[in-house]
Amino acid sequence: MNPRGSNHGVRWSGIALVAFIIALWFVLTPDVVPELRFPSPEATLQSIRSLRSALLVNAIATLGRVALGWASGCLAGAMIGMLMSRSRIFQQSLTPLLEVARPLPPVALVPFFILWFGVGASGQVLLIALSCFMVLAVTTYSAARAVPPIYIQTAASLGASPNRIYRTIVFPAALPSIAAGCRVAAAIAFGVGVAAEFMGAQSGLGYMMMVARRTLNTDTILVGLLVLGLESFAFDLLVQRVASHVTRWMDASVSETLDALQ
Repeated sequence: MNPRGSNHGVRWSGIALVAFIIALWFVLTPDVVPELRFPSPEATLQSIRSLRSALLVNAIATLGRVALGWASGCLAGAMIGMLMSRSRIFQQSLTPLLEVARPLPPVALVPFFILWFGVGASGQVLLIALSCFMVLAVTTYSAARAVPPIYIQTAASLGASPNRIYRTIVFPAALPSIAAGCRVAAAIAFGVGVAAEFMGAQSGLGYMMMVARRTLNTDTILVGLLVLGLESFAFDLLVQRVASHVTRWMDASVSETLDALQ
C-alpha cells in the first residue's frame, strides 16, 4: 500500500468532516436553532464585517500576549528542568515547590495578578508564562532523568566532561519530550490567556467576547471563538513544524513505520 495515498485519504476525510459540520450549520440555523442560541453563518459574516479593525486589534493583542508568555515560560521551564536534573541541590530545593504549585489552576491566581499588576498586559503575560513554566519544568526534568545511563557512562569513559555530556547527550535525548511539552504548553497558554482576559483586560479576544456576552451578542462570541481557534491552530502548527525540524534526526514515528510496511 502506498503511504502517500493513505495520507491523502486521511486528509480528505478530515476535509469532508469539516465540510459536513459547515453544511449542518447552514441547515440548522436559524430555522431549527434560534440565533440567540447559535448564530447563523449570515449573522456571523455580518459580525465580522462590522467588527473589522477591532477584531484584528483584539486578535493581535491576544496572540502577542500568548506568544510572549509561552516563549518566556517554556525557556525558563526548560532551563530549570535541566538544572534540576543536573544538580541534586536544585532538585531537592525546587521539587517541593513545584509539586505544591503544579496542581493549582493558573486561572485561580487571576485575582492576585490583577491586584499585583493591574489589568494591563504584564500580569496576563506573567500568568501565561507561569502556566507554561510548570509544564516545561516537569517535562524537561523527567525527560533528562530518563536518559539511559549507558549513554552517559560511555561518554564519560571516552573523556567527555559533565558539561559536554549534558550539552551533547542529555539535552538532545530530552529534546523530543521538551518539544512535545512546548506543544502542550501552547494549548494551555491560549486557555489561560483568554481566561485572564475574561477576568481583567482592556483588549484581546477574551475581552471582546466578555463584552459581547453582556449584551447577548452571540455572533460576536462565535467570531471570537473562530478566530481564537484559527490562531491556536496556526500557532500549534508552527510549533510542530519547528519541533519536527529540530528533532529531524529521530527515527520515523510508529504510524509512519506501520504505513510504510503496509
